[in-house]
Amino acid sequence: AKMRLLQQKWEEAGGRGQLQGAWQVRNPRLEFLFRGAEANFFEVQSHTSDVIDAWHGSAEANVFSIAQNGFDPSRRCGQAYGAGEYFAKDPNVSIAYARGGSFMFLCKLMLGQVDKDHTWHAGPKYYVIKQREGRMQVLPIFLLQFKAASACSQLARELKTHVLLRDSEEGGSLASQQRGGLCACPARRDAGMTAEITRHLWLGWLDPKLRFHNDDVVAEDVSKFLEGHAVNQVVPERNGARIGAFVLLRDPVDRSSFAALASRRYRGEFRISVDDAQPANPRCRGRVCPRLAGPSRYCRGWNIRGHAAWQWGCSYDHPEDARPTHGAEYTLEQIPNTTAKFDEIQTEMRRSMPGARVLRVQRVQNLALEKLYEERRRFIHDKQGFAVEKELWHGTSCEALPTLLKHGLQPPSDTRPADRCPLSGGKGLCTTLCGTGCSFCTEEHCWDRCHMYGLGVYLADVAQKSHQYVRKPRERSGGGLVYSMLRCRVCLGNPYLIEGNLLGGSALHDTCWCQDPSEALESLAEEWSITKGHDAYYVKGLVGRQKHGLGVYNNEYVVFQPYQILPLYRVDYVLS
Repeated sequence: AKMRLLQQKWEEAGGRGQLQGAWQVRNPRLEFLFRGAEANFFEVQSHTSDVIDAWHGSAEANVFSIAQNGFDPSRRCGQAYGAGEYFAKDPNVSIAYARGGSFMFLCKLMLGQVDKDHTWHAGPKYYVIKQREGRMQVLPIFLLQFKAASACSQLARELKTHVLLRDSEEGGSLASQQRGGLCACPARRDAGMTAEITRHLWLGWLDPKLRFHNDDVVAEDVSKFLEGHAVNQVVPERNGARIGAFVLLRDPVDRSSFAALASRRYRGEFRISVDDAQPANPRCRGRVCPRLAGPSRYCRGWNIRGHAAWQWGCSYDHPEDARPTHGAEYTLEQIPNTTAKFDEIQTEMRRSMPGARVLRVQRVQNLALEKLYEERRRFIHDKQGFAVEKELWHGTSCEALPTLLKHGLQPPSDTRPADRCPLSGGKGLCTTLCGTGCSFCTEEHCWDRCHMYGLGVYLADVAQKSHQYVRKPRERSGGGLVYSMLRCRVCLGNPYLIEGNLLGGSALHDTCWCQDPSEALESLAEEWSITKGHDAYYVKGLVGRQKHGLGVYNNEYVVFQPYQILPLYRVDYVLS
C-alpha cells in the first residue's frame, strides 16, 4: 500500500514514469526534534503549524548524511531566494539537483510563520525553510528512486543494508508499553457476572505470542482454556500488541459455573479476566463505559447496537458529557491567498475541479481534537514502527460542519434513524446520528447500496469525489451557491490496500472496524498482517475497470477510529 501511495503522490505532483524503489527514513531523533519544533511553533503562534510535503534532490553522496542528521544549515549554497533549505513543489525541479543521480527525498515541512520561518516563491515553485534558532522544520520521510541507478552507484548498493533507510516493516515498540503485551494477565478489574446465565464471554489478555498466529490458532487456545464447555464461536480481539477473545458458548453457564471459569489458571499458570459479554448486560446498565476514560478515549459501541455482530455492541452508557470532546471549542483563522498552504489546497482542488474557485481557506484550531489525534498517531506509530499520514478531502452537509469541527468525524451507526426521533428523524439520513441510548432509533440499518467498504469515515484524495457528497450549500450574496469541504490530516498508519472488486455489493457493509476483508474480495493486492493488523483501508480506484456496484472509479480511504482524522481546514468555494 505504501508504494502505491507514493507512486500516486509522485504522479499527482507532476513526476513522470514509474518509481524504481522507495525507502522509509526511520530516525527517532529527527522525528523527536521535528515534533519539538511543532510544539514550539504552537506556543508561539497559538495554533498548529501548517505542514506541506515537498521534494528535495541532492547528490547521492549526501543521502546518508541527510537521513542521519537532517538538513544542515552550515552546508547551504546558492541561496538565490534567501537563506534557507530549498524544496520543490514539483519533483521535476528536484531532479536537476540530484546531479545526475537517481534519488531524491520526499520531506515533511513545518512552515511556521510566513516570511519569518519560511518563504514561498510561486514562480519557480520553491519553499525556502529557514530553520532559525535551531528548529528542526524538515523531516525526511522517504527516499525515492526515480530512475535506474548507474552500475557504479555506491548508494544503490549500500541501501540494501542501511538501518536508517528501510523498505521493510519493523517490530514497533508497543509490546513493552501495553499491559498484556509481554505476557498473559488480567485485563479488566471489574470483570464478572450478575445475570442468571450467559452464553457470551470475553477473555483476556491471552498469550501475546498468539498475535503472530491466525484466528484458528487463537480459537484452539481458547477452547483448551474452556475445556468442558462447547464453543460455537471465537472472535479474537487484536489490540495493539495484546490479544483477547469474544466467545459464544453452545450452552449457557450459570453464575457458579462462571465463577469456576474465572478462577481457572490460563495454561495452568496465568490469571486472566473472564467477563460476561452478553448484549444488554445488566451489570453494565447505568454505568459509564470505561473505554471513554481509557487510552483510546473511544468506544465503537457508542452507536453500534450489534445488529450484525453481537461482539461490537456495548452495554455501558455513553453519556454526552463523558465524550472527550464534550465542552471542546474551535476557532477558524483565515489563511491569506498568497501563502504556500493556500496555493497547495487550491492546486489540489483544481486538479480534479478546474472550474472551482476557492473563496476562502480557514485553519481550524480545536485543542481537544489535536490532542486526541496526536495520542492516536503515537499509538499507531508505536504499534507499527511507522505511521503514514496524508491530507484528504471530506464532503458532507454544510450544516453538519460545526458538529464535525467540534467532535471530529464519527464513523456511522448500524441503526436506522426513526422518523419520530427529534435529532435524527426527517433529515434524509440512512444511519442515525444518535448513540445506542436513543429510545427511538432501534431498527437495523441494512445495505442499500451504501457503505460499500464498511461503517467507517470515507475520505478522498480527489476533491471532485468528495464534492459529490456536499449538500446544503449556502446562498451567496449576489447569486450563486457557496460550497464547503473539509481538508483533513489523516493517520492511515499501515493502510491495507484493496485493489479489485468485491464478491458482492454488501460483502463488507456491516464491517465496523478495520479487520481482514480478504474473504469479501475477488482478488488480493497484499496479504493481511496478522501480527500487527492494519489501521485503515486504502481502496485503489479502478478507473473504469470496476464492476457495477462492486468497485470504485476513484480512490477511497476508510477509517474506523475518529481520532485518526484531524479536520484542519474549512475550504469555501464556488463553481463556475
